[in-house]
Amino acid sequence: MVERLAEAARRQHEEADLPASLLNEILEIAKGQTPGCDVALIELLLEQVEAFDSYAGAGCFGDAVSAATIQATLDRVRGKV
Repeated sequence: MVERLAEAARRQHEEADLPASLLNEILEIAKGQTPGCDVALIELLLEQVEAFDSYAGAGCFGDAVSAATIQATLDRVRGKV
């Protein structure tokens, strides 16, 4: 699953302008640098990355996920929340 997460993050960075800071954090997690993290959170993160849209929250992009939402999930994965 972490391989899919890394691939999705790279693709969204290239195609949908996922911020480089988020890409770097996601790649660290995908490398296993967050031991003991919850698998359900990784699955949620993957879903969010795949649904990322830099225009989330604007107009009719109701199903899209914003960078702020992904950052909040990254914080949960790292135990910051």
